Amino acid sequence: MKKSLTVVLIALLSVACLVTIIIGLSGNTKTAANPDIAEPVSTRIIEAPKGDANAADAAHDKVIEGPSQRLPNAAAGTVTWLPKPGDLIEFGTALYAVDNKPVILMKGSLPMHRDIAYKISDGPDVAQLERNLVDLGHAVDEMVTGDSTDLTVDYHVTPLTVSSIRSWQLSLGLTSTGIVSHGTVIFRPETVQVSELHVRRGQIIDKGSVLSVLIN
Repeated sequence: MKKSLTVVLIALLSVACLVTIIIGLSGNTKTAANPDIAEPVSTRIIEAPKGDANAADAAHDKVIEGPSQRLPNAAAGTVTWLPKPGDLIEFGTALYAVDNKPVILMKGSLPMHRDIAYKISDGPDVAQLERNLVDLGHAVDEMVTGDSTDLTVDYHVTPLTVSSIRSWQLSLGLTSTGIVSHGTVIFRPETVQVSELHVRRGQIIDKGSVLSVLIN
């Protein structure tokens, strides 16, 4: 009888010790709270900065009345800067920015349909880009100076074209690659006035129009 009682007491003490250890361990466990990890990625990206939400919403919801046209867009990523409806965009300046890289308005009637780089096939889109590089001060036109060492505005990408592209990219604070990617330039015959925004700053886009402009 005494032996059985002793066994029972030992068993009870063992259980008590085990419970104490478990409680102690659970009390010492630390949970690393990190709301940035727990929060959905889409919410973190789309949410406007504090104090700027009302202004961003007001700009997004504003529409300038009149005939308008959606501008094509080939850039993909996060919208990091937008103009306001009513803003006038001049040639050589940004229409908007994606991943902190500006999408630039240039003068021309041909749409940007490919990357422009050294050794691509000849085409009128090359001459259109070269004319803009000259007009924006990043190249000297051989037809004006008569100097064969200056850029010839034609259908052919030459090392001088690449050098002019690099100069233009550096002026925008971009990496000097010598390649004009499809989504970095939009050509229009005239300067534009923004009529409406179709996205918000912080929104992730995969092409699709970003804004509309008034047309005459």
